[in-house]
Amino acid sequence: MSSQAQTETFDLTALLAPVRPEDFFHGHWERKPLHLSREDTHYYDSIFTNEDLENIISSSDMRYPAIQLARNGSYLAPEAYTKNIKHGSEFFNGVPDLGQIQSEYRSGATVVLPALQRTWPPLRQLCVALEDELSHPVHANAYLTPGGSPGFTPHYDAHEVFVLQIAGTKRWRVFEPPLPLPHRTQSFSPAGYSLPAPMLELELRPGDLLYLPRGFVHAANTLHDHSAHVTVGITVYTWVELIAELANAAKEMPTLREALPPGFTAREELKETLRHSLFQCFDLLRANVDAERLIDGFLQRVRSTRVRPQQAFNSDARVIGLQTRFKAPDVGGYHVSIEPRGVVMEFAGKKFVLPEKIRVTIDEMCRRQTFCLQDLSGPLDSEDKLTLARYLHGERFLTLVD
Repeated sequence: MSSQAQTETFDLTALLAPVRPEDFFHGHWERKPLHLSREDTHYYDSIFTNEDLENIISSSDMRYPAIQLARNGSYLAPEAYTKNIKHGSEFFNGVPDLGQIQSEYRSGATVVLPALQRTWPPLRQLCVALEDELSHPVHANAYLTPGGSPGFTPHYDAHEVFVLQIAGTKRWRVFEPPLPLPHRTQSFSPAGYSLPAPMLELELRPGDLLYLPRGFVHAANTLHDHSAHVTVGITVYTWVELIAELANAAKEMPTLREALPPGFTAREELKETLRHSLFQCFDLLRANVDAERLIDGFLQRVRSTRVRPQQAFNSDARVIGLQTRFKAPDVGGYHVSIEPRGVVMEFAGKKFVLPEKIRVTIDEMCRRQTFCLQDLSGPLDSEDKLTLARYLHGERFLTLVD
């Protein structure tokens, strides 16, 4: 098998190879673990290496909480390995103390770099690619554990996990879930939990992958050598989130804003009234809620939180003012409509929902061949016009005219 480092992109297909994504979703997604042993130690070189991890810890000046230490299942207080550096009258807070981090690491602590997709472009590109395919939020954490360390104590995660072994070897034990498919709010609690016999025992080597559905308890320890791995976590949206949209819609109905009967907690005879009325509420929601509008609003909110490709800072810019001249897209290059939630603009495959009061200004922008903000009529004051124009220019809806 050729190294993945030789390819240009790393996406779900590359992550799961040689298993096809459709087979993975059919047989493993939210169902059972998947272990892939590739015998290709350089498989993940295009997105992350052990050397990358060492360099980040040594020289990137990542500050807490972007760098953390954990031991025996608990995170160390940041004061144990960070310091505050004074610069003039200001302080750089949470700066890693490399000597202390090295000391804690040699004593068995795991170095954790959470949400590394924020600052490491290859992992960000992977998370973007996975969100494009899954529509669920994706994040990436890196873990560095010294040899002979137990790592984290047995626990489950409330999100789907792909473990990418980068360097060294780590022994994993996986146990049946005590709570199938826990919601993100149902985190693991060791109280009353007795560890059963493992359903799966394996060793992850560089290039290997382990997928764990949420809820599967797991524990891992290093052998003689240290271990470096990346976990790609998918915090899934569930039907609970969509049902919550229905509960929010209920607030718009005066009948459902009425108070529960006086004394409802003390009067036993009111329980039947509550039960009967609750089912009437369901019928009322079903009859009156615009399901399409509700789902569209939910989808829009989900899209707005997605990981986006890394933007580059461009120094070639000028301040936008009321006399700046703009040009809107040609007719047919966009679509503007009024919906109950506001003005909906569709442009270049993107959809924006803006306040209804900007409709007159948007229409005038699109009617004119070119325009200056100071010449536009409508209800917006100068500051509102500037805010709108800067936003639309940032989204490349408006272009500057020299």
